[in-house]
Amino acid sequence: MLRLRVPLALVAVFVVVALVVGVLIGGRVIHDWNALNNSAPAGGSDESQVAQLEAIPLHIPVFQSHAGCQTGPYNSSGSYGSGPVYGDGGGVTSSSDWGLYYTNSAYTETSVAGPILVRALDIFTRQPVIFIGQYAAGPAAVSDTVNGRVYDQHLELVLNTSTSDKPARWVFRAGVPKSWSGSTGWQIDGIGFSEVFLVC
Repeated sequence: MLRLRVPLALVAVFVVVALVVGVLIGGRVIHDWNALNNSAPAGGSDESQVAQLEAIPLHIPVFQSHAGCQTGPYNSSGSYGSGPVYGDGGGVTSSSDWGLYYTNSAYTETSVAGPILVRALDIFTRQPVIFIGQYAAGPAAVSDTVNGRVYDQHLELVLNTSTSDKPARWVFRAGVPKSWSGSTGWQIDGIGFSEVFLVC
């Protein structure tokens, strides 16, 4: 009987250890499985919000002549836009066989939550303004070589914001073909707002 008690005690210890290990490992596996299957993919919320903004139709006006096009509106600092996002134009910083590229900036004076979508058109030819480099988004139209570097041209600009109380500023590059009319209309859409300004 002494011989039987020692092995039974060892078996009991092994069974208890196996149960504890099984519970710990099983609980971790279930936790990881739930986290994997119930979490949203990275950037999924922003991507969904951008898709909602893309669904907003462009309402950039059409003019028959340059005489009818009035630049603006402006804010008190002289920047384009009615807010909460404002834009400042820049000079031509580079060119290519396709067209001209400007370095522009956009900024907010207050906190803006969620992504901001920027689209622009030539007011008279209705050709899209394209964007290259940082913040350029949407499907790539074609590519262009600028200062020896190849860039994909995109039809959208997506500016990412945070929910902090600080204003934000972005510097971006916009391009127009050499055949452009010299006048553009800009539409800026965000969660809860849509604004248009003209540069004639």
